[in-house]
Amino acid sequence: MMGPKFDRRRFLGLTLAAGGLANTKGADFYLHSSRPLDLETPVEAFRTDLTPNEAFFVRSHHDEPTVDARAWRLRVEGLVGHKLSLSLADLKKLPRHELTAVLQCAGNGRGAFRPGVPGVAWQVGGVGNARWAGVRLADVLARAGLKPGAAHVGLHGVDAPVLPTTPKFARSIPLPKALHPDTLLAYEMNGAPLPRLHGFPLRVVVPGWVGDDWIKWLERIEVRADEDPGFFVQKGYRYPVHPGPPGEPVPVEATAPMTELVVKSLIAAPAHHQRLKPGPITVEGVAWTGGDARIAQVEISVDGNVSWRPAELLGEDRPYGWRRFRAVWSAPAGHHVVSARATDTRGAAQPLQDPPWNPGGYLWNGIHGVVVEVGP
Repeated sequence: MMGPKFDRRRFLGLTLAAGGLANTKGADFYLHSSRPLDLETPVEAFRTDLTPNEAFFVRSHHDEPTVDARAWRLRVEGLVGHKLSLSLADLKKLPRHELTAVLQCAGNGRGAFRPGVPGVAWQVGGVGNARWAGVRLADVLARAGLKPGAAHVGLHGVDAPVLPTTPKFARSIPLPKALHPDTLLAYEMNGAPLPRLHGFPLRVVVPGWVGDDWIKWLERIEVRADEDPGFFVQKGYRYPVHPGPPGEPVPVEATAPMTELVVKSLIAAPAHHQRLKPGPITVEGVAWTGGDARIAQVEISVDGNVSWRPAELLGEDRPYGWRRFRAVWSAPAGHHVVSARATDTRGAAQPLQDPPWNPGGYLWNGIHGVVVEVGP
């Protein structure tokens, strides 16, 4: 399927230095909401291994807080041997770890589902790839000590709802994922202190998993025997165990919390509706997948998904981060649909048909395509 068109207002040269993105030159975003702030990155920006902080999409559930790092503490409580209260300096005394990982909103692509579903109508740019640095969540939990019965780790941020009737955004992840050596509490993003809009002073990095678990402005960790009882675990951010026909409601008891991302690719160039001259044209973009799998191949179609040819994979072959791809196409004059399709090392491939409809509009990984006109 071709990539959906944006129907939201585009803000050109939007400067977010006051919001913590330190962007003195301005950045282009699609504005979905100003309160809470939801900004989508244009797909044309995805032509580098890492997404710059100033161009990284923003997803918030509440107003972004201003946190005084000197007074801030991370509390660890619940089923632990002893409670902890750690400053940022305390955390930085623990062993430092870095990894590159894709952060993607679970609803990225929601705007493509038909029939439409409620929620932020993300198109394709609710995603980015960054180098995260911080400490292992497992090391923090080891300092607290786990009591028998510990099975889930609740994650709570500083941010709070504006209205008392709005549920507080919080998540929990199963203990095995919390103890995974690649699950981090990050205080740096792309070699710089974590920007305010991305969770300063500390956020959770759950590589290979959907972005709703990557809690920003983290202030409290609660080790539990069960999942967090809040709305965003028990009712929100859930996916049907067995997806049904499009448009049909799914009872919450027939859903489960999402975990891993699904394999996906995007074309960053050429741009949608771009007019090009006949001859060699470079098609490029990015591809990623979930869990600890890696991208095995990306194929390009220039005839509306009828035939496919392999693209060259660029960058490092590693889990969690995306791979850039490139293919050179000798384009004849005419109207063309250029598409990309990724397959990962587990054999999962993007579906040629629309992915399963679900009432939350989650995990869209349909074929992304652009229409180009080639002629004098």
